[in-house]
Amino acid sequence: MFKKNLTIIVFFLFLFSEVNACKIWAIISKEGYPLTSLNEEHIELIQVQLNSFYNQSQSNANGWSVIQYGRTDLNFDNNVYRSVLPAYQDSSNYWNTMESIFNDSSDNISIAHLRAATSGASSIPNPHPWIFEGDSTYSFVHNGGASKDILYDLITENGLDEDWLIQNPPQTYGNGDWSADGWNSVVDSELIMLLIMKKIVQSQSVIEGLESAVTMMLDSGIYPSMLNFIFSDSKSLFIYGGNSGLKIMETDEYFSVMSSPPTDTQSQSWDPINSNELVVINKESINRYPTFASVSNDDPNIVFPDSPKLFSPYPNPFNGRLTINFDVGISQSATISIYSINGIKVFSKSISHADKNRGRIYWNPKNNFDENLSSGLYIVELSSEVNSTSSKIMFIK
Repeated sequence: MFKKNLTIIVFFLFLFSEVNACKIWAIISKEGYPLTSLNEEHIELIQVQLNSFYNQSQSNANGWSVIQYGRTDLNFDNNVYRSVLPAYQDSSNYWNTMESIFNDSSDNISIAHLRAATSGASSIPNPHPWIFEGDSTYSFVHNGGASKDILYDLITENGLDEDWLIQNPPQTYGNGDWSADGWNSVVDSELIMLLIMKKIVQSQSVIEGLESAVTMMLDSGIYPSMLNFIFSDSKSLFIYGGNSGLKIMETDEYFSVMSSPPTDTQSQSWDPINSNELVVINKESINRYPTFASVSNDDPNIVFPDSPKLFSPYPNPFNGRLTINFDVGISQSATISIYSINGIKVFSKSISHADKNRGRIYWNPKNNFDENLSSGLYIVELSSEVNSTSSKIMFIK
């Protein structure tokens, strides 16, 4: 009886915490306010953000990382910390590193990432942030997902010119080459960064390069909701994505950016970005580009399809058949997957035309090999070309 009650308690603790893809946090201080000089009140607000970010690592088990621009170390490699462990299992390093942002930084930017691996390199330390050394130190973190094959075609002009890839070996697995074995471990986020940097180098302009790269991705069918990212040229933050994919908070001393802001405080007001909006923040200003990129090969008034919706599965907790309700457009492709709390996929089903008409599928707690699963916490994920959304469930035998 005690074991069952404990299981239910654990279920409710997880039920009311957020599940999603990778998580992002960033901070940039305003002119005259380096991170080391923030007052105690603002430090307390940031502490709330970092506590929330730490708690989100329960659902992002593939490591965490942070980049600090302007630390006093001479070697920039010392300004990036990557861990193969989720932050909640690496708490001492997490809090020591986050505290150093406000003790050791001579500049005003820091960006952190929690990883939920969806493609490649799930067993290595969190490869975010992606780094590109040029006239500045550029960095990139991403919350979303895109086809690696599409990104390869965009970078190489449909395979005709691989020079840019050859010049920039993948960071994902120790600077190897782009051979077939290595390609399997490459993460889509790194390819997005390489496409962006190729266009920036060609145009000699960060804004023009970003606009060109994002337009190419939209043209290829990659939606803004799959491209929630923060890009930095070491002076500014460039924030882009789908509707409410990233949110911004401003005080008189700094800006914060989060994919999933804390919900347990009224002292912080978060402003979500709009779909296909770019927000540029530096020491002096914040600038918004409401419709940043357009689909050049189609009707300029194109409307992106509504995001498929996943409704709360029921009953929850359950000990038999689970009903999974959703709303997916007839022309949209989508998949329902079930993951263990450790991130292992145990079941997957493509949603058929008939399923879309019904708006639901049923799942008995078995994997794709018709084997019974053990009781515990699982995650239901609805993924499509537009977005990915998740819900927690508890199976009790």
